[in-house]
Amino acid sequence: MKNSTPQPTYVILGSGGHTAEMCRLTQALLQQADIEQTKKYQPIRLILASSDSTSERQFRQALPQASQKAEFVKVPRSRNVGQSWLTSIFTSLWALLWSCYMVWRDRPQLILCNGPGTCVPFCYAAYLWRLFGRLPSHSRIVFVESFCRVETLSLSGRLLLPLADLFVVHWPALATRYVGKKNVRYFGRII
Repeated sequence: MKNSTPQPTYVILGSGGHTAEMCRLTQALLQQADIEQTKKYQPIRLILASSDSTSERQFRQALPQASQKAEFVKVPRSRNVGQSWLTSIFTSLWALLWSCYMVWRDRPQLILCNGPGTCVPFCYAAYLWRLFGRLPSHSRIVFVESFCRVETLSLSGRLLLPLADLFVVHWPALATRYVGKKNVRYFGRII
């Protein structure tokens, strides 16, 4: 039996620069010349950490029309800035369980992220559910490394490199370093 509920696109926001970059990426996604392609990515669920007090406002200011159509979903944060590594084990597990539930429920067609820690549990949950056949084979994880990462990957990038379907870098030095990885792509500056 085919699920008639549209499969959403998850756009994962992080604080500050991550959200600014994601606003530009989302705008590009929604302003494609082909209206049918744009509709393909609807509905959009904007995922942000429950303790993130700025991303929703920042997104609404940058993309007011997209904000009206999108749903903002607050989720547990894997690790707070300054949190000890020991206690982050438990908060990360809680975030992973929450992510597993949401991915199971929504079956997103696309997870678009750029490095905030909030994205890691969602990407792992999607990867696991795809292995178990819960997500359709066309469902994709797209990780766009932050523009500020010139020579090395972020921690999120290192964790997600093995499972992202498409891993985008902005700098030739970074692309050269990971040449041979089938999922790494360099398109020049995209944001």
